[in-house]
Amino acid sequence: MPEKIALYFSPLQQTFADLCTTIDRQDWLHLDQRETACCWRGTNLTLCLHLARTIEDVQKLMRSTYYSAILVDCRHLADYLEAAPKQEKALEDFFNLLGTETDRERRYPFRRVAVLVGDADRERVDKLIFRLGQRHIGACLRDRSLNDGLHGEQDVAASDRLIEQLWQFCSEILVDRPKGKKAFNLAGGGISGIYYELGVLKCLNDAFSGLDVRDFDMYFGIGAGAFVGSFAANGFHVDKLIATIGDIKRKWPYSLRLRMRHLNLREIPKRMNALRRNTVKHLGDLVSRQEDLSVASLLDNYALSLGPLFSHNELERALREQFDTVKHTNDFRKLPRKLFVGVTDQDRREHVLLGDDGYDDVPISLAVQASTAIHPFFQAVPIHGRYYADGAITRTSNITASIAKGADLIFVIDPFVPLISDEAGFNIKHSNLWIQQQDIKTLAYTRFAQMSEEILRQNPQVSCYTFVPSNRMRALMTQSPLSVDNFHPIITEAYAGTYRRLTQLEYKIAGELAEHGIQLELKPVAARVEELSRSRKPDANILIK
Repeated sequence: MPEKIALYFSPLQQTFADLCTTIDRQDWLHLDQRETACCWRGTNLTLCLHLARTIEDVQKLMRSTYYSAILVDCRHLADYLEAAPKQEKALEDFFNLLGTETDRERRYPFRRVAVLVGDADRERVDKLIFRLGQRHIGACLRDRSLNDGLHGEQDVAASDRLIEQLWQFCSEILVDRPKGKKAFNLAGGGISGIYYELGVLKCLNDAFSGLDVRDFDMYFGIGAGAFVGSFAANGFHVDKLIATIGDIKRKWPYSLRLRMRHLNLREIPKRMNALRRNTVKHLGDLVSRQEDLSVASLLDNYALSLGPLFSHNELERALREQFDTVKHTNDFRKLPRKLFVGVTDQDRREHVLLGDDGYDDVPISLAVQASTAIHPFFQAVPIHGRYYADGAITRTSNITASIAKGADLIFVIDPFVPLISDEAGFNIKHSNLWIQQQDIKTLAYTRFAQMSEEILRQNPQVSCYTFVPSNRMRALMTQSPLSVDNFHPIITEAYAGTYRRLTQLEYKIAGELAEHGIQLELKPVAARVEELSRSRKPDANILIK
């Protein structure tokens, strides 16, 4: 029989005594009452309640304990009607406390809140129920025994019905609700994004007791996230990834660093032919006076000679060699876990999930190459007659697709966030390329923040946690997205930053993870973070030794 902890908030002390009297006469519930807590034991659930009398009590308890449900008793008992305004004021304060939490992931889900109401004054209780409906709470349960005209057996039956409804609500959200799938959503961010995501994954892997990050049900990757996700879905241990990608063990012949051999020289003849044709046409238009000579027209003509700077076919070959082995696979359909790689159809401007139905015959290595085709550095990748490029153009993260495919526990890792500065003129001191990169990051992150807020509001059954670099860390990640520098500082700070975030969320995330059979154990993570802090310089070797 599962045992859950709930918070019971009753501004009026007598309402709890009244509720316990009703519960005590139920032959299918056992009541174990104490001074500051009590337990209700049924056939399918044991619910232990922590009692709160004031908003201050609520705030203190919620900052230290994860509650599977919150029950608020705002019934206006016949002998205490003078307390009704006080009760409703406390109820309003309670929802203000929950709603003013700016950190969405620390905010308590309203779907787990049930409010008990009841009043001899039907109009007053109807107005209260209407206001509660606007809060999108899990349940508003009406005690009809408090209505005028109910006496004797009718009154008892109405009270019993309230307890049945309350127990049904607790059973539905705590016991009967089927567990969904677990998904990682890994966003883009260039090479530094790969480093950051590896640091976060390593920290989560160390913190999850009884589950490896390779054992999630689904992986959704875009750009850097497609690269990391393809390895995780293929069963590569995160320690091996850190050692390989960081070139710590010197065993992987491929390097993420771009060299002269990666220049896209094959594109030059095609670009020169396009430039020649356009120049001839432009001269003809000038002679016929269909067009005037201008700086803009000269720039447009010159731009035709500028194609993608690099080829990353070598990346595709390196991934193919890693996946085309006995232990792993380059075929989406043969993966032990689901992998979806987000790309952008360059001409239709549509987001496509390679690995999804109809797109699962694409080699994984080719899908990752397409998703990492960042303009203007790399050219789009032809697949089935279409041209696909960087998935971040059309999506920051595929939360909607994750939910549609059954995920109710989602971890988003998003390294593609802008650097924030209070210094006026900070960005104008940098190059246009810097400013353009910060603008794109801002567009991507604000798009994600706005869309995810609405998506999760519409899907209250989903628990979603997002990990982004701290603003201090973003300074390490502001160089070119193709830079391979700062591997050790980024990955170690990502690990430490994820630990700090987990400590902030521990009281809440631990309970939600437990529902999926995952125990959160932060002691080994804290030990590694302490060792990192004692090190004279950032060293990723500390994470994998």
